[in-house]
Amino acid sequence: MKTYHQFSEDIEQRRIELQQRSRDQMQRFKEKSRASVDALKQKRSDADNRTRLKDEIKRELRDDR
Repeated sequence: MKTYHQFSEDIEQRRIELQQRSRDQMQRFKEKSRASVDALKQKRSDADNRTRLKDEIKRELRDDR
């Protein structure tokens, strides 16, 4: 049978594990959020580049006439 001291150690160990798990979850969340923001920035940048290219092509076509 476990003693009070052993129960106390078990509880403390569980508390430490939960804190570590919580930190790990927060880190994964931050990384995922950062990746989402980076993907959105890249998508916007690509859309801006496409728009600029389209405008440039339209200008060149108008100038050729």
